[in-house]
Amino acid sequence: MLNQPYGQVQISYENYIRENPTLVNILNNGPCVTWILDMRTLQFSFLSNNVKDILGYDNKNFEEQGLAYFNQIVHPDDVAPTWQLVMKKWECLMALPPYQRTAEKMNISYRIIQPNGNIMQVLEQSSVLQLDDRGHVTHVMGVCSDISLLEKLENKIAANGPVAEKIMAGKVPADPVNQVILSKRELQIVKLIAAGYKSRDIAQELFISFHTVNTHRQKIIEKTNSKNTSELIQYVMTQKLIDFE
Repeated sequence: MLNQPYGQVQISYENYIRENPTLVNILNNGPCVTWILDMRTLQFSFLSNNVKDILGYDNKNFEEQGLAYFNQIVHPDDVAPTWQLVMKKWECLMALPPYQRTAEKMNISYRIIQPNGNIMQVLEQSSVLQLDDRGHVTHVMGVCSDISLLEKLENKIAANGPVAEKIMAGKVPADPVNQVILSKRELQIVKLIAAGYKSRDIAQELFISFHTVNTHRQKIIEKTNSKNTSELIQYVMTQKLIDFE
């Protein structure tokens, strides 16, 4: 990843983050750790400051050591399998034509050991955020969530009989997940929310009523199955429903 010659990039995410404090505030107070990794240096261009609240570690360690710090907190039994899976997924990603790479999503689950000795199961979801003019991946964006309680629940379900075992084994097909489709107006509103606009500001910007804005906001929250604005912004960014331009 570091040995290839990189070309020009369109967006400097370090500058983008500095210029959008409202968006940063939303991500900092979200339910997941949100990060943007510069693949050219393996350092974080952005890391939400809720790392300690969610994972138990200080942001400073990640900011100073970059991606390498994960090796120190991942459960020893999970380090090798996790990196093998990451490299396999990366090879598959790079085998795709450049124009298809930004559409790929990667989900990986592993355990970390918290400073207090507790073991936490986390789910890391990431996608390509930017390519350079040569098609090389320069930035990846991801979120990291604590799924320890979900893991325990699944273990209980698996122990509750043959039907549950079939579900856990994947022999009973799950219901298909409907793709979230936002209207043109809803996307306009989401972009303005991400830029820090309040409902009254959005109403003035789009020449619609305050009530109409709030109605759209409620529908957007319901469509994306988000609990609040923070989750909404994280969802639309990871799903690439909005851009950074």
